[in-house]
Amino acid sequence: MFFEDIRVITHKCRIAFVDAHAGDLCIDLGANVGEITCRLAATGADVISFEPDPGAFAALEVATSDLTNVTLIPKAAGHQKDNLLLHRASNWSADDPSGNTQGSSIVHHSNGTDDANAITVEVVDIIAFLEELDRDVRILKMDIEGAEWEILSRLIDHPVLSRIDCIFVETHERQDPAKYLPVFESLQDRAEQIKRPYINLYWI
Repeated sequence: MFFEDIRVITHKCRIAFVDAHAGDLCIDLGANVGEITCRLAATGADVISFEPDPGAFAALEVATSDLTNVTLIPKAAGHQKDNLLLHRASNWSADDPSGNTQGSSIVHHSNGTDDANAITVEVVDIIAFLEELDRDVRILKMDIEGAEWEILSRLIDHPVLSRIDCIFVETHERQDPAKYLPVFESLQDRAEQIKRPYINLYWI
């Protein structure tokens, strides 16, 4: 596999992946209701999608119900196996369980969340998960509301990194700029020194 020919179209903060094919494997961490999962699946690639929020996961199941190349995992992605609170928005409602779930996080608890809406979810050690795969990964997409920092910090020095072609990450340094901007800058410096995989920390 080669990452040099990856073509990514960015439009209105959304990405269309146009260079995955049948036989490739893509992983969607933080799939939410399935927008990126469906785009990846449309290329013919096999897709494994992680989504811990039950409401979002139910919508994800509906969105991918006719896609035989998609595997759904109702768990969060993290840097170690655990059971953690998933903090959901203050305006989350059981009347619309898949709404207002985009910012749900196992890391951040802020003024925009409400303890009454939090639930305990299972967290998968995503690096161990990648190690156990019997295939290389064409695209790893990560939008996991702050949990990306610990994963990236471990992954960038891990041997399994060489089995991934491309990594696209929505980073969330805005949640705590004083803490996360130095981490972002350090990771970006490292990413620019690595020939494979291609790592994009700016995709949204």
